[in-house]
Amino acid sequence: MLSSWVHFLLTIRIEGSMVKRNLLLIILAVGIACSSKQHAGIDKMPAVINFSVYQWDYVCEPTEKYPSCHASTIAELPDGSLMVAWYAGSEEGAKDVAVLMSRRDADSSEWSEPVVLADTPEKPEGNPVLWVTPENQLRLYYMTMEGDGWETCQMKAIHSDDGGRTWKAPVLLEPELGFMLRNKPIVLMNGDIILPIYDERIWASLFWISSDKGQTWQKTENLLSEPGNIQPTVIQRADGSLFSLMRTGRRGGRLWQATSGDNGQTWTTPVQSQLRNPNAACDMVKLTNGLVVLVFNDTKQGRANLNVAISKDEGKTWQANYFLENESQKEFSYPAIIQTRDGKIHITYTYLRTHIKHVILTSKDFNL
Repeated sequence: MLSSWVHFLLTIRIEGSMVKRNLLLIILAVGIACSSKQHAGIDKMPAVINFSVYQWDYVCEPTEKYPSCHASTIAELPDGSLMVAWYAGSEEGAKDVAVLMSRRDADSSEWSEPVVLADTPEKPEGNPVLWVTPENQLRLYYMTMEGDGWETCQMKAIHSDDGGRTWKAPVLLEPELGFMLRNKPIVLMNGDIILPIYDERIWASLFWISSDKGQTWQKTENLLSEPGNIQPTVIQRADGSLFSLMRTGRRGGRLWQATSGDNGQTWTTPVQSQLRNPNAACDMVKLTNGLVVLVFNDTKQGRANLNVAISKDEGKTWQANYFLENESQKEFSYPAIIQTRDGKIHITYTYLRTHIKHVILTSKDFNL
Protein backbone atom coordinates (compact mmCIF):
# COMPACT_ATOMS: atom_id res chain seq x y z
CA MET A 1 0.00 0.00 0.00
CA LEU A 2 1.12 3.54 -0.72
CA SER A 3 1.55 5.81 2.29
CA SER A 4 3.04 9.27 2.19
CA TRP A 5 3.31 12.57 4.04
CA VAL A 6 2.40 15.30 1.63
CA HIS A 7 2.14 19.04 1.74
CA PHE A 8 -1.47 20.20 1.90
CA LEU A 9 -1.71 23.02 -0.64
CA LEU A 10 -4.48 25.35 0.36
CA THR A 11 -6.00 27.04 -2.65
CA ILE A 12 -7.92 30.25 -2.06
CA ARG A 13 -10.13 31.84 -4.69
CA ILE A 14 -9.85 35.63 -4.53
CA GLU A 15 -11.68 37.62 -7.20
CA GLY A 16 -11.01 35.08 -9.90
CA SER A 17 -7.26 34.63 -9.25
CA MET A 18 -5.63 31.57 -7.68
CA VAL A 19 -3.13 31.91 -4.85
CA LYS A 20 -1.20 28.85 -3.66
CA ARG A 21 1.18 28.60 -0.75
CA ASN A 22 3.10 25.71 0.69
CA LEU A 23 1.97 25.91 4.29
CA LEU A 24 5.10 24.25 5.64
CA LEU A 25 6.99 27.40 4.70
CA ILE A 26 4.49 30.21 5.04
CA ILE A 27 1.57 30.96 7.33
CA LEU A 28 -0.99 33.15 5.72
CA ALA A 29 -1.79 36.07 8.00
CA VAL A 30 -3.68 38.37 5.71
CA GLY A 31 -7.22 39.53 6.37
CA ILE A 32 -9.45 38.40 3.57
CA ALA A 33 -13.02 39.46 3.02
CA CYS A 34 -14.73 37.33 0.42
CA SER A 35 -18.27 37.10 -0.78
CA SER A 36 -19.88 33.72 -1.47
CA LYS A 37 -19.39 34.30 -5.18
CA GLN A 38 -15.69 34.99 -4.70
CA HIS A 39 -14.84 31.94 -2.62
CA ALA A 40 -16.06 28.47 -3.50
CA GLY A 41 -19.63 28.87 -2.29
CA ILE A 42 -18.75 29.87 1.32
CA ASP A 43 -19.92 33.24 2.60
CA LYS A 44 -16.85 34.18 4.64
CA MET A 45 -13.20 33.31 5.09
CA PRO A 46 -11.34 33.83 8.37
CA ALA A 47 -8.65 36.48 8.59
CA VAL A 48 -5.93 33.89 9.30
CA ILE A 49 -5.64 30.45 7.76
CA ASN A 50 -3.11 27.84 8.87
CA PHE A 51 -3.39 24.32 7.51
CA SER A 52 -0.62 21.80 8.28
CA VAL A 53 0.57 18.82 6.28
CA TYR A 54 -1.69 15.80 6.33
CA GLN A 55 -1.14 12.07 6.16
CA TRP A 56 -2.78 9.98 3.48
CA ASP A 57 -2.74 6.50 2.03
CA TYR A 58 -4.76 4.24 -0.24
CA VAL A 59 -7.00 1.70 1.44
CA CYS A 60 -7.45 -0.23 -1.78
CA GLU A 61 -6.09 -0.24 -5.30
CA PRO A 62 -7.61 -1.70 -8.49
CA THR A 63 -7.25 -5.40 -9.24
CA GLU A 64 -8.25 -7.54 -12.20
CA LYS A 65 -11.35 -8.77 -10.36
CA TYR A 66 -12.17 -5.40 -8.78
CA PRO A 67 -11.03 -2.66 -11.20
CA SER A 68 -13.60 -0.14 -9.92
CA CYS A 69 -14.49 0.91 -6.37
CA HIS A 70 -16.80 3.47 -4.79
CA ALA A 71 -18.77 4.68 -1.76
CA SER A 72 -16.50 3.99 1.20
CA THR A 73 -17.42 4.05 4.89
CA ILE A 74 -15.13 4.13 7.92
CA ALA A 75 -15.43 3.21 11.60
CA GLU A 76 -13.15 3.01 14.63
CA LEU A 77 -13.34 -0.37 16.35
CA PRO A 78 -13.31 -0.88 20.13
CA ASP A 79 -9.62 -1.88 20.09
CA GLY A 80 -8.62 1.31 18.22
CA SER A 81 -8.33 -0.34 14.82
CA LEU A 82 -9.86 1.30 11.77
CA MET A 83 -12.16 -0.50 9.36
CA VAL A 84 -13.13 0.71 5.91
CA ALA A 85 -15.70 -0.86 3.60
CA TRP A 86 -16.71 -0.03 0.03
CA TYR A 87 -18.27 -1.65 -3.01
CA ALA A 88 -16.17 -2.89 -5.91
CA GLY A 89 -16.46 -4.79 -9.17
CA SER A 90 -16.28 -4.22 -12.90
CA GLU A 91 -18.45 -1.07 -12.65
CA GLU A 92 -21.23 0.44 -10.54
CA GLY A 93 -24.38 -1.65 -10.73
CA ALA A 94 -22.73 -4.67 -12.37
CA LYS A 95 -23.72 -8.12 -11.15
CA ASP A 96 -20.18 -8.81 -9.92
CA VAL A 97 -20.15 -5.88 -7.46
CA ALA A 98 -19.51 -6.92 -3.85
CA VAL A 99 -18.91 -5.14 -0.54
CA LEU A 100 -15.25 -5.38 0.50
CA MET A 101 -13.50 -4.50 3.75
CA SER A 102 -10.00 -3.68 4.94
CA ARG A 103 -8.66 -3.15 8.46
CA ARG A 104 -5.76 -1.13 9.86
CA ASP A 105 -4.69 -2.21 13.32
CA ALA A 106 -4.08 0.45 15.93
CA ASP A 107 -0.34 -0.27 16.02
CA SER A 108 0.05 -0.48 12.24
CA SER A 109 0.27 1.91 9.30
CA GLU A 110 -0.73 -0.72 6.74
CA TRP A 111 -4.17 -1.77 5.56
CA SER A 112 -5.00 -5.46 5.39
CA GLU A 113 -5.76 -7.20 2.12
CA PRO A 114 -9.42 -6.59 1.26
CA VAL A 115 -11.92 -9.35 2.05
CA VAL A 116 -15.49 -9.76 0.86
CA LEU A 117 -18.22 -8.99 3.39
CA ALA A 118 -21.29 -9.22 1.15
CA ASP A 119 -21.71 -10.74 -2.28
CA THR A 120 -25.16 -11.88 -3.36
CA PRO A 121 -24.81 -14.13 -6.43
CA GLU A 122 -25.69 -12.34 -9.68
CA LYS A 123 -26.84 -9.22 -7.81
CA PRO A 124 -24.90 -5.99 -7.22
CA GLU A 125 -24.30 -4.66 -3.71
CA GLY A 126 -24.01 -1.01 -2.81
CA ASN A 127 -23.60 1.82 -0.28
CA PRO A 128 -22.11 0.08 2.77
CA VAL A 129 -22.32 1.90 6.11
CA LEU A 130 -20.16 0.79 9.04
CA TRP A 131 -21.11 1.71 12.59
CA VAL A 132 -20.15 0.64 16.12
CA THR A 133 -22.98 0.68 18.66
CA PRO A 134 -22.53 1.96 22.23
CA GLU A 135 -22.43 -1.72 23.23
CA ASN A 136 -19.41 -2.21 20.90
CA GLN A 137 -21.29 -4.28 18.36
CA LEU A 138 -20.00 -3.67 14.83
CA ARG A 139 -22.71 -3.32 12.22
CA LEU A 140 -22.60 -3.14 8.45
CA TYR A 141 -25.63 -1.82 6.61
CA TYR A 142 -25.68 -2.31 2.85
CA MET A 143 -27.94 -2.54 -0.20
CA THR A 144 -28.61 -5.38 -2.62
CA MET A 145 -29.97 -4.42 -6.03
CA GLU A 146 -32.82 -6.80 -6.86
CA GLY A 147 -33.54 -5.47 -10.34
CA ASP A 148 -32.29 -2.78 -12.69
CA GLY A 149 -31.32 0.41 -10.91
CA TRP A 150 -30.90 1.68 -7.35
CA GLU A 151 -34.66 2.07 -6.94
CA THR A 152 -34.85 -1.75 -6.74
CA CYS A 153 -32.55 -2.06 -3.73
CA GLN A 154 -33.24 -3.83 -0.45
CA MET A 155 -31.64 -2.71 2.81
CA LYS A 156 -29.75 -5.40 4.70
CA ALA A 157 -27.45 -5.64 7.72
CA ILE A 158 -24.86 -7.95 9.21
CA HIS A 159 -23.18 -7.59 12.59
CA SER A 160 -20.09 -8.77 14.41
CA ASP A 161 -19.49 -9.25 18.13
CA ASP A 162 -15.73 -9.75 17.79
CA GLY A 163 -14.60 -6.61 15.99
CA GLY A 164 -15.24 -7.88 12.48
CA ARG A 165 -13.37 -11.19 12.73
CA THR A 166 -16.61 -13.11 12.20
CA TRP A 167 -20.05 -11.98 11.06
CA LYS A 168 -23.63 -13.15 11.58
CA ALA A 169 -25.94 -13.96 8.69
CA PRO A 170 -27.57 -11.05 6.82
CA VAL A 171 -30.83 -9.62 8.13
CA LEU A 172 -33.36 -7.93 5.85
CA LEU A 173 -34.09 -4.47 7.29
CA GLU A 174 -36.74 -3.37 4.82
CA PRO A 175 -38.57 -5.69 2.39
CA GLU A 176 -39.94 -2.78 0.35
CA LEU A 177 -37.69 -1.92 -2.55
CA GLY A 178 -36.18 1.53 -3.02
CA PHE A 179 -35.03 2.55 0.46
CA MET A 180 -31.30 3.16 0.81
CA LEU A 181 -28.58 4.40 3.16
CA ARG A 182 -25.40 6.34 2.59
CA ASN A 183 -24.26 7.94 5.88
CA LYS A 184 -23.67 6.77 9.45
CA PRO A 185 -26.25 6.89 12.26
CA ILE A 186 -25.69 8.81 15.49
CA VAL A 187 -26.82 8.29 19.08
CA LEU A 188 -28.90 11.16 20.41
CA MET A 189 -28.72 12.71 23.87
CA ASN A 190 -31.86 10.80 24.89
CA GLY A 191 -30.27 7.49 23.89
CA ASP A 192 -32.21 7.03 20.64
CA ILE A 193 -30.39 5.98 17.47
CA ILE A 194 -31.20 7.97 14.34
CA LEU A 195 -30.36 6.42 10.99
CA PRO A 196 -30.35 8.61 7.84
CA ILE A 197 -32.36 6.96 5.06
CA TYR A 198 -33.63 7.99 1.64
CA ASP A 199 -36.14 6.75 -0.90
CA GLU A 200 -34.44 6.41 -4.27
CA ARG A 201 -37.80 6.12 -6.07
CA ILE A 202 -38.98 9.63 -5.22
CA TRP A 203 -35.67 11.23 -4.18
CA ALA A 204 -36.73 12.09 -0.63
CA SER A 205 -34.78 11.80 2.61
CA LEU A 206 -36.21 10.43 5.84
CA PHE A 207 -34.93 8.99 9.11
CA TRP A 208 -35.34 5.81 11.06
CA ILE A 209 -35.38 6.17 14.84
CA SER A 210 -34.82 3.37 17.36
CA SER A 211 -35.36 3.49 21.12
CA ASP A 212 -34.33 -0.14 21.67
CA LYS A 213 -30.73 -0.20 20.43
CA GLY A 214 -31.68 -0.82 16.81
CA GLN A 215 -33.95 -3.80 17.32
CA THR A 216 -36.97 -1.95 15.91
CA TRP A 217 -37.28 1.27 13.92
CA GLN A 218 -39.82 4.04 13.52
CA LYS A 219 -39.94 5.89 10.19
CA THR A 220 -40.32 9.65 9.94
CA GLU A 221 -42.23 11.41 7.20
CA ASN A 222 -40.41 12.08 3.94
CA LEU A 223 -38.46 15.34 3.66
CA LEU A 224 -39.74 16.63 0.34
CA SER A 225 -38.18 19.30 -1.88
CA GLU A 226 -38.06 20.33 -5.53
CA PRO A 227 -35.73 19.17 -6.92
CA GLY A 228 -35.45 16.14 -4.70
CA ASN A 229 -32.96 15.35 -1.97
CA ILE A 230 -31.21 12.15 -0.86
CA GLN A 231 -28.33 10.83 1.25
CA PRO A 232 -28.84 12.90 4.43
CA THR A 233 -26.09 13.38 7.00
CA VAL A 234 -27.01 14.51 10.51
CA ILE A 235 -25.55 15.99 13.71
CA GLN A 236 -27.08 16.97 17.06
CA ARG A 237 -26.52 20.51 18.24
CA ALA A 238 -25.72 21.51 21.81
CA ASP A 239 -29.34 22.62 22.38
CA GLY A 240 -30.56 19.13 21.44
CA SER A 241 -31.89 20.05 18.00
CA LEU A 242 -30.84 18.10 14.91
CA PHE A 243 -29.29 19.54 11.76
CA SER A 244 -29.18 17.66 8.45
CA LEU A 245 -27.62 18.33 5.06
CA MET A 246 -28.81 16.46 1.98
CA ARG A 247 -27.59 15.92 -1.56
CA THR A 248 -29.55 17.79 -4.19
CA GLY A 249 -31.13 16.25 -7.24
CA ARG A 250 -30.14 19.04 -9.60
CA ARG A 251 -26.72 19.68 -11.07
CA GLY A 252 -25.53 23.15 -10.19
CA GLY A 253 -27.77 23.26 -7.12
CA ARG A 254 -26.99 23.50 -3.42
CA LEU A 255 -27.12 21.12 -0.51
CA TRP A 256 -30.52 21.00 1.12
CA GLN A 257 -30.76 21.52 4.89
CA ALA A 258 -33.42 20.84 7.53
CA THR A 259 -33.68 20.84 11.32
CA SER A 260 -35.64 18.98 13.97
CA GLY A 261 -36.52 20.12 17.48
CA ASP A 262 -38.03 16.85 18.74
CA ASN A 263 -35.22 14.28 18.37
CA GLY A 264 -35.95 13.68 14.71
CA GLN A 265 -39.66 12.88 14.97
CA THR A 266 -40.59 15.84 12.76
CA TRP A 267 -38.49 18.04 10.48
CA THR A 268 -38.66 21.47 8.92
CA THR A 269 -39.25 21.67 5.19
CA PRO A 270 -35.85 21.42 3.46
CA VAL A 271 -34.38 24.70 2.23
CA GLN A 272 -31.33 25.31 0.12
CA SER A 273 -28.13 25.98 2.05
CA GLN A 274 -25.30 28.30 1.04
CA LEU A 275 -23.19 25.26 0.11
CA ARG A 276 -22.95 24.29 -3.53
CA ASN A 277 -23.57 20.71 -4.66
CA PRO A 278 -23.32 19.06 -8.10
CA ASN A 279 -25.69 16.17 -7.23
CA ALA A 280 -23.09 14.34 -5.13
CA ALA A 281 -22.87 12.82 -1.65
CA CYS A 282 -21.55 14.65 1.41
CA ASP A 283 -20.86 13.75 5.04
CA MET A 284 -20.24 15.69 8.24
CA VAL A 285 -19.22 15.10 11.84
CA LYS A 286 -19.42 17.16 15.01
CA LEU A 287 -16.07 17.16 16.81
CA THR A 288 -15.64 16.92 20.56
CA ASN A 289 -14.60 20.60 20.59
CA GLY A 290 -17.90 21.61 18.98
CA LEU A 291 -16.65 22.31 15.45
CA VAL A 292 -18.63 20.75 12.61
CA VAL A 293 -16.55 19.42 9.71
CA LEU A 294 -18.24 18.85 6.35
CA VAL A 295 -16.72 17.06 3.35
CA PHE A 296 -18.41 17.82 0.04
CA ASN A 297 -17.96 18.65 -3.64
CA ASP A 298 -18.15 22.44 -3.68
CA THR A 299 -18.80 22.96 -7.37
CA LYS A 300 -21.66 23.55 -9.78
CA GLN A 301 -20.97 20.46 -11.85
CA GLY A 302 -18.69 17.46 -11.88
CA ARG A 303 -16.78 16.00 -8.95
CA ALA A 304 -13.31 17.31 -9.74
CA ASN A 305 -12.78 18.99 -6.40
CA LEU A 306 -13.41 17.74 -2.88
CA ASN A 307 -13.58 20.22 -0.04
CA VAL A 308 -13.55 20.41 3.76
CA ALA A 309 -15.71 23.15 5.28
CA ILE A 310 -15.70 24.18 8.95
CA SER A 311 -18.53 25.61 11.04
CA LYS A 312 -18.10 27.11 14.50
CA ASP A 313 -21.84 27.44 15.11
CA GLU A 314 -23.05 23.91 14.35
CA GLY A 315 -23.85 24.42 10.68
CA LYS A 316 -25.59 27.79 10.85
CA THR A 317 -22.69 29.44 9.00
CA TRP A 318 -19.44 28.15 7.54
CA GLN A 319 -16.18 29.88 8.31
CA ALA A 320 -13.58 28.07 6.19
CA ASN A 321 -13.24 25.97 3.08
CA TYR A 322 -10.20 23.92 2.07
CA PHE A 323 -9.43 21.75 -0.92
CA LEU A 324 -8.67 18.09 -0.33
CA GLU A 325 -8.57 17.49 -4.08
CA ASN A 326 -8.78 19.84 -7.05
CA GLU A 327 -7.92 18.43 -10.45
CA SER A 328 -10.01 19.04 -13.54
CA GLN A 329 -11.65 16.19 -15.44
CA LYS A 330 -11.21 13.73 -12.55
CA GLU A 331 -13.50 12.38 -9.85
CA PHE A 332 -13.14 12.63 -6.05
CA SER A 333 -16.41 11.79 -4.39
CA TYR A 334 -18.59 10.06 -1.80
CA PRO A 335 -16.69 11.03 1.34
CA ALA A 336 -17.12 9.55 4.81
CA ILE A 337 -15.80 11.27 7.93
CA ILE A 338 -15.38 10.33 11.61
CA GLN A 339 -13.43 11.52 14.64
CA THR A 340 -11.54 8.82 16.51
CA ARG A 341 -11.06 8.68 20.26
CA ASP A 342 -7.57 10.21 19.98
CA GLY A 343 -9.14 13.33 18.45
CA LYS A 344 -7.94 12.74 14.89
CA ILE A 345 -10.25 13.25 11.91
CA HIS A 346 -10.37 10.44 9.35
CA ILE A 347 -11.82 10.91 5.87
CA THR A 348 -12.19 8.28 3.17
CA TYR A 349 -13.43 8.89 -0.35
CA THR A 350 -13.53 7.59 -3.90
CA TYR A 351 -10.37 8.50 -5.80
CA LEU A 352 -10.89 8.27 -9.59
CA ARG A 353 -13.22 5.25 -9.12
CA THR A 354 -10.11 3.09 -8.90
CA HIS A 355 -8.89 3.71 -5.33
CA ILE A 356 -10.28 4.46 -1.89
CA LYS A 357 -8.18 7.21 -0.35
CA HIS A 358 -7.76 7.79 3.40
CA VAL A 359 -6.78 11.17 4.88
CA ILE A 360 -5.95 12.06 8.50
CA LEU A 361 -6.40 15.59 9.88
CA THR A 362 -6.59 17.09 13.36
CA SER A 363 -8.70 19.94 14.69
CA LYS A 364 -5.46 21.92 15.11
CA ASP A 365 -5.31 22.10 11.33
CA PHE A 366 -8.24 24.51 11.44
CA ASN A 367 -7.05 27.83 12.81
CA LEU A 368 -10.43 29.23 13.86
